[in-house]
Amino acid sequence: MNGLPNIYKNDYKSDKGVALLAVFVVMIIGLILAALCFYLISRGNQTYQASKNYAKAINTAQGGAEEAVMFIEKNSFDSIEYQLGTEKTATSGAKYLIWRVFWNNLSGFGGAPVFPPVSGAYSGVAGTGVYYLVHSQATVKSSQADLYVMYMKGY
Repeated sequence: MNGLPNIYKNDYKSDKGVALLAVFVVMIIGLILAALCFYLISRGNQTYQASKNYAKAINTAQGGAEEAVMFIEKNSFDSIEYQLGTEKTATSGAKYLIWRVFWNNLSGFGGAPVFPPVSGAYSGVAGTGVYYLVHSQATVKSSQADLYVMYMKGY
């Protein structure tokens, strides 16, 4: 056996650093994938939080608009006119403003509103309809919701 040449001896010695290099390459690829996953998860969480805050802001603004409509329904024309354009805070936390847009005769049976307003020449009972614009605004953290509602009240 001493006379046989060892042809594998030199090749074995030259491959010693390849395993270390392969481990480093696999480790770097794994770290890049882990960092990418962490980034995507954190961005998804931020998007979820923003949409959750916006949904809360929309619900709060809807509560403010409903409270403004209830205010219009409960109060007389003169008390509403006195408070037009004054910002109020609803119990829901939203801020709302009420503006009178226009008023016109109502047409229809029993003073029922018809939009667009037309003359009461053919109707059974005519009344005056006042159209109010309600702006309700709510902010939850960095999300803001603005709602505009047109509301008509007959007098």
